[in-house]
Amino acid sequence: MKENEIRQSRRFRNHISVILEQTGAVIAAVFVLVVTQLFQSIDRLTKSDLSFITSKGVLILTGAIVLLAVSLTGQVLVWARTYISIEENAIVIEKGRVNKKKNTIGIRNISNINLEQNLIEMLFGTCKVKLDTNSLSTADSTDVKIVLKKSDALWFQQEVTRKMEEAAGRIPVTGAGSGVSDRVTGAYSAGREPEDYDVRAGIADIIRHGFFSISILSVVIFLLAIVGTAVSVAEVIGRADLMASLAGSAAAIVVAAFIILSALWDTVKDFIRYYDFRAKRLDDKIYIKYGFFKKVEYTIPVDKIQALKIRQSFLARIGHRYMAEIVNVGMGDDKEEQHSFLVLYCTEEKMRERLSLLLPEFASSASQPVDRLPASVWAAWTIPAAVYIFVAAAGALMCNELLESRYRLYIWIISAISILSLLTGMILKYRTAGVGADDQYLKIAGGYFAKQYLSVRYRNIQYAEFSQNFIARACGIKKGEIHLLASSANTAHAIPYFSGDKDEFIKRKMLHF
Repeated sequence: MKENEIRQSRRFRNHISVILEQTGAVIAAVFVLVVTQLFQSIDRLTKSDLSFITSKGVLILTGAIVLLAVSLTGQVLVWARTYISIEENAIVIEKGRVNKKKNTIGIRNISNINLEQNLIEMLFGTCKVKLDTNSLSTADSTDVKIVLKKSDALWFQQEVTRKMEEAAGRIPVTGAGSGVSDRVTGAYSAGREPEDYDVRAGIADIIRHGFFSISILSVVIFLLAIVGTAVSVAEVIGRADLMASLAGSAAAIVVAAFIILSALWDTVKDFIRYYDFRAKRLDDKIYIKYGFFKKVEYTIPVDKIQALKIRQSFLARIGHRYMAEIVNVGMGDDKEEQHSFLVLYCTEEKMRERLSLLLPEFASSASQPVDRLPASVWAAWTIPAAVYIFVAAAGALMCNELLESRYRLYIWIISAISILSLLTGMILKYRTAGVGADDQYLKIAGGYFAKQYLSVRYRNIQYAEFSQNFIARACGIKKGEIHLLASSANTAHAIPYFSGDKDEFIKRKMLHF
């Protein structure tokens, strides 16, 4: 594709590098398979004996190569027969030649248009444009992903943004090819960036955020994997035929390495993911940009924000630090978007200051009080707790009868740990959960070791449900659940037990806002 070709043509394709991105997993799988075969035949390789390339080995390698060729061919055909075009009031995607399929997305239905650039795209100078819509039916998948040259991607984003502004009546209708409002164009024209971000994180801020984001569970898994791998390697080294032992344990070594690297990445990812975090409020939109290995640029209309989340990890609760996320229509479908960060970990005072700059509509909710669970909740919890304890004890008794005597002690230990975990969880939930409801927001608190607050305006609640068992009814307490227009990960939110008539208050506010 020539420079700026999409700006003159009615229809255009993805950049051809998208084929490499789509087949990357297959190429990696073939590479691992080939390396594993070489490891298993390392004793023959050291003797310059290439006889291992016969029989089963050659069949496996041939099959892998054929799979790779078929995958590449399929992706080339899909790329060659897929066209994207910007119409007057819609974006149209056409696929196929014999069995044609046309997907039309109305400009009015687009909720977000964001940019993303991974390592492959950095190498080719391309960028991924991601479009999300307001539809709940498509909330669990990004509706459109287009890979273009970086300059063309910026132009595409501006052109669609201009049409979105026109459709919403915020700017006068102009001819095709004109830019968006001067402020937006000045901020996001190709080759230029805003100089006056409202929030910009330095290295110290990123390190602090990464530290407070560390998962204790990931650290435990990482340490256990290291210990297990060290014990296994020590056993292999102690064997007489070292090379044969290493070859036979190749698969186990690869799996152990994968577990260790996964746990390590889960521990340190937030030190890298939010590198050079920047955020800016401009009119009715929030612009967020960050990334090192994967650079992302989000443009978030404020009127699409459904709720505000304030999180505290276990370490953050100890250090009295807070971070903020947003629940947004259309976003949160891809795994990497499930945490739409707005404010990185900082003190409560700093968080309120940054919220007042970026999202003043929700800033006051940060200090909204939350009523703790009523003491009578313990009575309402007796029924589910009794059922859980009965099932755990019955399962232990059954295993005690069926298994050999040497395993019985372990069975009872596991059963006791499960019951103790339940009781611990109930205590932690009682200390963290709560509900607050004032004239502006419904605020829900929850968690166990970590803690999370969700603040939502009543008009953004799609519907609410309330329930109580007979013990809760006798105690005068209720619990509930609210549903938002968001991805499945953020659609349903439980309301912990509360006393009084908060349910009637919430219903009235939902109808009169």
